[in-house]
Amino acid sequence: MYKIWTIFSPRLALVGLFGFLIVLALAIHLILLSTTDFNWLEDGIPAVQITPAKVAPQQM
Repeated sequence: MYKIWTIFSPRLALVGLFGFLIVLALAIHLILLSTTDFNWLEDGIPAVQITPAKVAPQQM
């Protein structure tokens, strides 16, 4: 395994890997947004709003 890193620069390989993964993630999200079944922005379902729970005062 160490011989692979003598051929490739670890810094360049990691930058290339992270760049590829970012492009892949953006492509997957854009493909999903272009479909009608998986478009979560225009599905008509309102976003769930989380409100903090009301805590009763403690009795001493």
